[in-house]
Amino acid sequence: MFARLANGLVAPERVIEGQGTSLSRTMHGVAYDEVNDEISIPVALGGAILVFRGGAQGEEPPIRVIQGSKTRLIRPQTIAVDPIHDEIIVGDTTARAVFVFDREANGDVAPIRTLYGDKTKLLDVVGVAVDPVHNVIVAASRSAATTGLITFNRTDNGNVTPRTIVSGRNTGLAHFRQVAVDPGSGRIFLAQQSMREKQLEPYRGDRPRTEEEFKKAKRVSSGRVGPGFVGVWDINDDGDVPPRALIQGTMSRLIAPGGIALDPKRGLVYAIDGGSSGYFAYLVPQLFSEPWAPTSSASRAASR
Repeated sequence: MFARLANGLVAPERVIEGQGTSLSRTMHGVAYDEVNDEISIPVALGGAILVFRGGAQGEEPPIRVIQGSKTRLIRPQTIAVDPIHDEIIVGDTTARAVFVFDREANGDVAPIRTLYGDKTKLLDVVGVAVDPVHNVIVAASRSAATTGLITFNRTDNGNVTPRTIVSGRNTGLAHFRQVAVDPGSGRIFLAQQSMREKQLEPYRGDRPRTEEEFKKAKRVSSGRVGPGFVGVWDINDDGDVPPRALIQGTMSRLIAPGGIALDPKRGLVYAIDGGSSGYFAYLVPQLFSEPWAPTSSASRAASR
């Protein structure tokens, strides 16, 4: 953890690390619950969700662990916390699902709701966010059939049809990861790592790839990253809709952003960039307050 106004080559104020924390190498998400002062982290290799107190440091163990066969977690990659409804929302790439747990769940406990099945269009769920004001769950999912932003009603459960899908050529969406939503404005922010389609998954649509197919896809896409960007959409956008706003270009210093967080009160967007190994903060209050320009009917053409 760094000071909010930290800048340049500075040391962190606190570090959570060590065997006692149960943290491992593969962690692609983190969520801070400001209301309850808790940090939640999905651990893909352990099939677990770890919850730490907000002030944790050093080799401090989590205060709660969600893990076990009842949880249905296999490889959780992304997480969001809804402190208003006391829920934790988890995206699992291998389970091809979004799981919702009670915020205070601990141990081998079943999710209270699950989004899963062919109707949901979910496959490689790499980003998830929740808007407790508009009662919407946002998933960033990649697949041969549907790559884009998929939203559901917050209380949806089972094999349900999405409320909206933002996907198609005009969206510019390809290889992305984390997503965040501002409940005040109802705007979705997504970190796209590169403009190439995601090709490295061991499956293609609903069919597992052969070993040769997987190796070939890896060779083709090797070394091709960037240019990345942060794109912004409205929570009600549906179809092949281009981003309403972008953070990108040389001045942004973004190459392959994979993580994103918001501070709407201060008008700040934070991005973690794997290409430049940097952490960037952008002061863009207009992205949280200015009215959207109307989109054309062509840009809203259904992509599914």
